Amino acid sequence: MSAVNLSSNARTGLTVLRNVAEQMAATQNRLVTGKAVNSPLDNVSKFFTASSMDSRAASIDALMDNINAAQSSMKAASEGIKGIQGLIKEARGLTSQALTSSASDQASRTGTTDVTAATTLTDTQTFTFESGGETLTFTAASGDTVQDLIDDVNGDADLGITAAIKDGKLTFTAKDNNEVKLSGSGLASIGHTAGSTQFKPNATREALAKQFDALRSEITRIAKDAGINGTNLLNGDKIKLALNEDGSSFTTIQGNAVSAETLNIVAAGANWQTDEAVNDALDALIAAGDSLQATAASFSSNQSIISARKDFNASLSDILKASSTNLTSADMDQEAANLVALQTRQQMATTALSIMQSSEATALSLLR
Repeated sequence: MSAVNLSSNARTGLTVLRNVAEQMAATQNRLVTGKAVNSPLDNVSKFFTASSMDSRAASIDALMDNINAAQSSMKAASEGIKGIQGLIKEARGLTSQALTSSASDQASRTGTTDVTAATTLTDTQTFTFESGGETLTFTAASGDTVQDLIDDVNGDADLGITAAIKDGKLTFTAKDNNEVKLSGSGLASIGHTAGSTQFKPNATREALAKQFDALRSEITRIAKDAGINGTNLLNGDKIKLALNEDGSSFTTIQGNAVSAETLNIVAAGANWQTDEAVNDALDALIAAGDSLQATAASFSSNQSIISARKDFNASLSDILKASSTNLTSADMDQEAANLVALQTRQQMATTALSIMQSSEATALSLLR
């Protein structure tokens, strides 16, 4: 197929139309993307500088996701601490109620005959004591005294009975809310008879002790449930959090294992029937509150560092994105005006080309 020879004017008109079409396509692309620089061909320096800024901003945004996750874990732990502190406050209220209720008297048996520590016991006489499932039998030897009997009873820690002379009478008192039972051939010589005395508990204190134990169990459950996204700072977990893109700046959030056991809050001793048991529980609650406060303070310190860095990173990311946009963004008003001007040029070039073609057709008709 032979080539068609075009006149110089026609070729010029086509070239103009092609250039205008290319410029219109570029302008329309800028209007659609909002960017004057969309590839290295538009402006090498601006394109790669903006790409570097966008890449760093993306890295910072990824850090922000990790920071937000760490803050969520700390918030969950802080809420757990608040919940536990509330339970400790309630438990302390129970101890106050218990102390206003009279402590129960421990089971005891008191003799009816006056004795002294030097009172001599008859040889081969026996004295049997039972309490809390433990038994002790004392057989008097020649020359043994009441003091020897007292020392033998008090020296048996498993038995749990205290012997003492009170107002001239030999008294045997059980420990830990147990019964005290006496038997043996020598009881009459110290003013006692065979028999047992049961402990009579204070029902109010028993009920308060049960409530205390329920709160104690809930403390452990709250600490166990204070995790989020697989991290529980109240279970001793640790978070190492990068604060910049290369990880050269970081902070470590060290959690603490929190439970009733680690806080040394033990079950209500002796069902709180003694003031000593209640006060032991109160002391443990006060110490636990101080420990939780220290843990909360450490989280607060980490939170201050993380919040400051989070605000800085957010601002830096915004600056990088804005700088990148400023380098590559298009002036939409100018581009719109350019498009209108190019459309006008296109119409004019098309008209001119049409006129040139008409002139050639006229010249051809004259040759016929």
